[in-house]
Amino acid sequence: MDTGYRPIATWSVKAREGTCPMRTLYLEVSAPRVLLTRLLGRVSPAACFGPTSPVHLADLPDPPLPAPDWVRVRNRLCGICGSDLHQVFLDASLDVAPAALPSHRRTYLGHEMVGEVVEVGPAVEEFQVGDRVVRWGRGHDCRARGRADLCGPCARGHRVLCERASEPGGLEPVGGGFGDSFITPASTLLHIPDGLADEEAIFAEPAAVAIHAAWRRVPRPGERVLVLGSGTLGFLLLQVLRILQPACEVTAVAQFPWQAELAARFGADHTFLAHEDGFAHAARLTGARLYEGWRGNRMLLGGFDVVYDVVGVAQTVTNALRWTRAGGTVVLVGATLHRMTVDLTPVWYQEVDLIGAVGHDVVSWEGETLSTFELAMRWMAAGRLQCQDLLTHRFPLAAYRQAFLVAWDKRTHRSIKVALEP
Repeated sequence: MDTGYRPIATWSVKAREGTCPMRTLYLEVSAPRVLLTRLLGRVSPAACFGPTSPVHLADLPDPPLPAPDWVRVRNRLCGICGSDLHQVFLDASLDVAPAALPSHRRTYLGHEMVGEVVEVGPAVEEFQVGDRVVRWGRGHDCRARGRADLCGPCARGHRVLCERASEPGGLEPVGGGFGDSFITPASTLLHIPDGLADEEAIFAEPAAVAIHAAWRRVPRPGERVLVLGSGTLGFLLLQVLRILQPACEVTAVAQFPWQAELAARFGADHTFLAHEDGFAHAARLTGARLYEGWRGNRMLLGGFDVVYDVVGVAQTVTNALRWTRAGGTVVLVGATLHRMTVDLTPVWYQEVDLIGAVGHDVVSWEGETLSTFELAMRWMAAGRLQCQDLLTHRFPLAAYRQAFLVAWDKRTHRSIKVALEP
């Protein structure tokens, strides 16, 4: 299989230091800029790239590696994630729990990346110049900081939940996937298997997230499962569910008809659209009883065994809880950085379990313990996860404004995954 991969010529460290700038896209957090851009953004989303915007594409000094266990990576391709869209379009509130933690004034954007190692520190043994890599995690968890005393989540491999990631101190990674290069601890990277094309490998991170979400509540044979949301993560989750439990019955909710068609292709037995009567569809598909009270207040008795909410807004969370049978489970996968008004009464009235899923994890599969990143790439290489048709648009880095607008407006552009390349 020709992956299209061609090695980049090895860079000279001396030639780079101080002479070759790093072009990178970053978010500079400034309260006045954020408030003004939000105000202008009510008129047009393009305001998020205007003169007041916190988003910048700039040439920065390319720093030397700050520690012997760090590496420099040259980017090849990077996908735009939903979290990138939330940041760029300032779709977040400052009164949610994550906002209470210390944050960095400058955030380098782009984590669904494929790159090539172009420089390694003297203490790095697992990577060599020329290796293709994906970025496994951020540079602030215990392992990235080189701590011997790991916190609980880092010790068990779920480094996204690191309890010390917000502590001050430590070296800071510079640059992100939306740029020409970045520097990072070697422990934040993973090898890409030979034969896996760049256009597939950029899905390693969302596929790892989908695997972790499914692992939070693996369906049992014969169970009725609902996937709320048909974007990149939803399409990957449908495939993961089919791998983990082929004998379950899966329904997908899509926003547009073309998404519903793809959901069926990726493993959904049934589909319906978000604007349709979801209560009626849920009752029909599961045999539940539908009741309607005062002012159109509706509730099911019975329903789906497991619901994965990949959207995560107030309406989908409320619907998910009401469409789940007593004793069933709702897995909250989608993220919104706003406070929500949600009816939580099904949690106690029907003993519906509401659990969250964030990032990737370490799992046991066929007698082996490995990260969901590694499992995702293994399944891709084996053809069990199909990602090729999910990459719908790609733009050069200089056209980042258009790329983000295309990723945001799925109705007009039928976009699934949009990627930037240096």
